[in-house]
Amino acid sequence: MINTNLLTNWIIAGFMLFFISLLSYIYYTYNSTRNDIMHSVDTRLLNAALSVKHMLGDEYHQKINAGQYISSTEYQQKSRQLSEFANALNIAYVYAMVLKDGNVHFSASSYTQNDQNTGKITQLLDLYPEATAANIGAFYSTEPVFEISKDQWGHFKTIFVPFVDANGVTYLTGADITIYDLNQRLAQSVSKAAGMAMFFFFIALLVAGIYVYLLKRAISTDTSSGFANHIALEYYIKNSPNHHLQLAVIWVNEVEDISSFYGTEVEDISSFYGTEVGDRVMKNLLQHFKKRRPAGSQMFRLTTNKIVLIAPFGKDNAGFLEVIQAYNCSTPLLTDPFIYITLCAGIASGNKSMLLENAHIAALQAKQGRRTVINYSSALHDVKNQYQYNVAMAKEVREAFENNRIVPYFQAIYDNETNAIIQYECLARMITCHGEVLKPESFLDVVNRSRMDGMLTRTMLTQCFARFRKTSTCWSINITAQDMLDPSLAEFLENEFKRYPLPSNITLELLETEAIANFSEVKAFITMVKNRGVRVIIDDFGTGYSNISNVLKLEVDGIKLDGSLIKQIINDKDIYLYIEHIASFAKQLNLQLIAEHVESKPIANALKKANVTLMQGYYFAEPVPHITANKNQPYPIS
Repeated sequence: MINTNLLTNWIIAGFMLFFISLLSYIYYTYNSTRNDIMHSVDTRLLNAALSVKHMLGDEYHQKINAGQYISSTEYQQKSRQLSEFANALNIAYVYAMVLKDGNVHFSASSYTQNDQNTGKITQLLDLYPEATAANIGAFYSTEPVFEISKDQWGHFKTIFVPFVDANGVTYLTGADITIYDLNQRLAQSVSKAAGMAMFFFFIALLVAGIYVYLLKRAISTDTSSGFANHIALEYYIKNSPNHHLQLAVIWVNEVEDISSFYGTEVEDISSFYGTEVGDRVMKNLLQHFKKRRPAGSQMFRLTTNKIVLIAPFGKDNAGFLEVIQAYNCSTPLLTDPFIYITLCAGIASGNKSMLLENAHIAALQAKQGRRTVINYSSALHDVKNQYQYNVAMAKEVREAFENNRIVPYFQAIYDNETNAIIQYECLARMITCHGEVLKPESFLDVVNRSRMDGMLTRTMLTQCFARFRKTSTCWSINITAQDMLDPSLAEFLENEFKRYPLPSNITLELLETEAIANFSEVKAFITMVKNRGVRVIIDDFGTGYSNISNVLKLEVDGIKLDGSLIKQIINDKDIYLYIEHIASFAKQLNLQLIAEHVESKPIANALKKANVTLMQGYYFAEPVPHITANKNQPYPIS
């Protein structure tokens, strides 16, 4: 069931990656250790050179640079002190130098036992003919100078630290450490890193060997039941010589979720009895179908609660159907404890590339329709197309947000008493990548299911605030209960209201059903925005709870009648009387009353007769991306 070549390639690639990682580890260890060692050496050299100044004293070089006499006894005493100091620090040499007539001379120096044996002990003001350009340049520097050089005493890393005596003459103190010592320490570091790398390499070989062994056993097998799993199924479909197959997805309702099936509440076995019992249920069911499956078919455990039967496509397509329908749901699958299960299944046949997806769609429809088995057909093809459309639309919506293609359109609200536009409602529109303008009914469901409601509200509000901030235009916008319960959006609104010059020009429209369902939170939100001067009205009044007492409790400023009522006002006398009653009541309570979806002259006239003064709809104006500057534009009502 395992693609051996693919597995081998992955193993080779894994070892190549591991080998490269080992080399990188050695290189990194070498460099980091080298840097640490060099930093440590530089610090030792600097401390040693600085100490030479204090050991010699400030007057020592002042005398030498002034040409005064330094006794042989004093010089030998200084040399002995420097030698003991260098030996204690495990440094090759420490010394001091002066520059006379362009030549470097030793003013003091330590010595080693070998120097004593060979007679190479440096004497006062001995010429240093091997002085390098860096050495001479150090006399003119203000900072310590490091260099690596060779001379008659060996191969060293050296530091020169410049000092100025009381007479303004520069002298150097220095310290040497042999390169041999450095290389020895670096070699030890590399050896240690290589040893650790080899250790990890052999450990990796051992682990990889064990892993490959276990992988071959487990990759294509469900460990809890011992049956082939989804990886084995994918391999079977991909490598089957038959391009046309038949496949059944059997869904066990009780193993993973709580659902209603045949009108009976069924409980999740795993959550009630534990996963061990749930696995026993699936194992017994797999054994059941293994004994009864059609000849030539294969069986797999697809997921926790799904089984797949698959076979080459043949003339007899009823084989899987009969096996599934023959299962007796009245017989307990386990007797300790007693457990009954119900099944739903989807069967598909045809080209193997879409087989599993189609069978799963059929099984999902069987589950939702409370049926045992459904065959994938042209009817379900439409369902699949809808799924694909939803996925494509979700991507389109996400890209629209990212590319600022969610924009507000504005629909005027007219006053039939003043014959003028009193405000504009801001309505969301989505511009597709092809330039098509979509209304909310085309994309709002995707926005809601994708949990992008808050993003939509914030996007609309941001654009409306920017558009109207420097105008005296009154405008309204819809806001949901979910928006009101979002602390970050509430904070955003409060900050914007503080900065908005005329917050009384803003109206928030709330759905009555949502407002009543979250009464206390919505009431607090309404209080907050009204304290800022913002108006609040109830939208779609006439549906859901729909009573004035709820409106009074929320202390809103107005109501907007639901469009389904407005459309029936000329055909249903009771609805006309209801709207007339609401208009009268709203006037008594000083509530603004707006009728939306006014789409014809007869509806507008009926509303006027019922004493509704504010109207909105396609009869007056369609939503547009820009608004006219003339608020007193007349509207077409007789």
